[in-house]
Amino acid sequence: MTAKSFAADVCVNDPDGTRGVKGQQINTAFHNATDPLTKAFTASQSKTACPPASTPTKTAKDMSAVTGATLNIGKIKAECIQASLQREVGNTGYTCAKGVPTAFDNAKSSAQCLNKKTADFIQYSVNQAINCMSPPEDPIDPRVILKKINNETGFNFYLGYVGGVGIGQLTSDPVNEIAGWWDYTQVRDKRTKKIVKTKSKYNPGNAHSILETLAASNNPACAPFKKIVEKELNDPPPTPGSKKNYCSWVSVGDGVARSLVYGLGYFVYARDHFIKDTLKERAPELAKSKELVNALTLVAYGPGGPAQAKALIRKLRLNDRSNAAEALKKVTNDSAYVSQTNDKMKELLANLKKPNPTPEELRGDSCVSK
Repeated sequence: MTAKSFAADVCVNDPDGTRGVKGQQINTAFHNATDPLTKAFTASQSKTACPPASTPTKTAKDMSAVTGATLNIGKIKAECIQASLQREVGNTGYTCAKGVPTAFDNAKSSAQCLNKKTADFIQYSVNQAINCMSPPEDPIDPRVILKKINNETGFNFYLGYVGGVGIGQLTSDPVNEIAGWWDYTQVRDKRTKKIVKTKSKYNPGNAHSILETLAASNNPACAPFKKIVEKELNDPPPTPGSKKNYCSWVSVGDGVARSLVYGLGYFVYARDHFIKDTLKERAPELAKSKELVNALTLVAYGPGGPAQAKALIRKLRLNDRSNAAEALKKVTNDSAYVSQTNDKMKELLANLKKPNPTPEELRGDSCVSK
């Protein structure tokens, strides 16, 4: 199918045509994709698709991958993802033909048109990844992922620049933390006499168990992501720090799948191994506050990383005498990243005709189905 075939489709990211978006390369790439994630989405849209699995009764310390059934977690609503897509996020986007990234200006009329099928694919992919990557005893809160992605890319999964790549704006450090990395040695090629680098030692990252658990998954939500993970258990993917590698992280299908696995995997790692552990040492009662943990994990997942979040906990002198609601206010007021995330959430809600959102709406409550 050609780009012209989509010309009559409504662009959900520009429903009234005020931005004048025209490009159809992303829609065309989605239509032509044959990867596991796109195939799973297509099957989910079929009338003959299997009904959802029942809620699991088994719990475990690892991700939901071990349960053999999807978790009963709320899902981000389609209308909220569409409202996010309608935000003007700018930056540089990339299309990928045969693995080669081609840049385009993602502003105003230069941005890509995203039709409803492509938007539905984004919704499906994000919700599947949240379910797959969630520890059963403490699932990922879809509201905080909505707010994070809305802030970073407005669900424009094809963005890339030096500060981050893909739907969640990953950098190389979190990828190395999960996938590991190779040490290289320099040797002289006997035939050409040139110095070449060869792999010498594989170093698994501190969060490598994220991939190991997913690879052993029996959770149906993880099925579309397993091919990528199984391949990269001992063979790390190209890191997003180099532009030549962008298509591994921004392409329709595998790029989206990889970005979600590593992005959400690092979110769980930062939440459970930095934020919760730090709070449990200083303020065990505060560690039970989901809203506070969410806010601090946003800080850890932002530009300053976990070190900034831990420094903020120390700066605010959080302890068991601290009130959780007051602590949350302090984090929001002190962290420019959390404040920015809330401001971008207001833009999303304004697109839903909610110019004066309630605290619950700003938290994301109305954007997640029960």
